[in-house]
Amino acid sequence: MTRAEQLQPVLQQLLAARRVRMESTQSDAGRGERLHFASDSRRNRRLAAQLFAYELALDLFEVDLADVASKYIGETEKHLDAVFRDAEQCGAVLLIDDADEVLGKRTGVRDAHDRYANLDVAYLLQRLEKYPGIVVLTTNRGANLELACAPGCERVELSDD
Repeated sequence: MTRAEQLQPVLQQLLAARRVRMESTQSDAGRGERLHFASDSRRNRRLAAQLFAYELALDLFEVDLADVASKYIGETEKHLDAVFRDAEQCGAVLLIDDADEVLGKRTGVRDAHDRYANLDVAYLLQRLEKYPGIVVLTTNRGANLELACAPGCERVELSDD
């Protein structure tokens, strides 16, 4: 059995729950949905997000936070803004892989560098909250996301087989 076939029951449950939410709220599809895919297999997390977007007939925008992060003040926010704006214009599912690396516990402020790193995280959390589409955050199985992005975020444990 392929990995895609193994993920189908989980995806079907997600899609069924999504249909129920959409019917009960009478809102347009995907407004502000947050999903947290947890698996020790990075490949399974990414494949699940790809299949989920495919089943919804939506594009998948994968954000590599290492590519958008900048050491210059204000540049990270500009890059993030561009990614979110492009994804929103396309109505895409936004995938943030290894989200726990950025959205885990924030650092204590010991110097100016820590303060600015926390500003980048705060800005990302604001953009996630405002994004009207579907956001898939992925982490390793044991990782937790900061409570600021957890409300309304449905955690899905994926099989590592």
